[in-house]
Amino acid sequence: MACRSGPAAGTACRSHRKHDVFHGHAELDYAQGLLYTEAGHHKAAVPFLRAALAHQDRTYGRNRALYRLTLARSLVQAGEADEGACEAVGSLEHLTEVESGRVVRRLVEVRGLLEGIDAASARESVDALTEYVR
Repeated sequence: MACRSGPAAGTACRSHRKHDVFHGHAELDYAQGLLYTEAGHHKAAVPFLRAALAHQDRTYGRNRALYRLTLARSLVQAGEADEGACEAVGSLEHLTEVESGRVVRRLVEVRGLLEGIDAASARESVDALTEYVR
């Protein structure tokens, strides 16, 4: 917000936040989740990434896959490997619609995180993600 004050201007505030109009809830929640993730606050990122996924338009398969894989990454990093593995495998349904290097890189990143987890769900998801990448 830019505020002007003084006798000639009165007190008027106007928004310079054009991105509020352009971006929807999904993009804003996703950005906030990424900020928490980059700061290493993975548990704090999870609710924002869940909200971003919930608000994401179902017609954008690439974005849904990317958002879901980003949520999976944060869940694994927050110590929720089973849930992260489930989200990672669930993202594969959206990948049948798209070819995206960015999404594949995120998938490989999540697969790498899950490879370090000693749990049946993590091993199963690694197998499914590896099969997709081939």
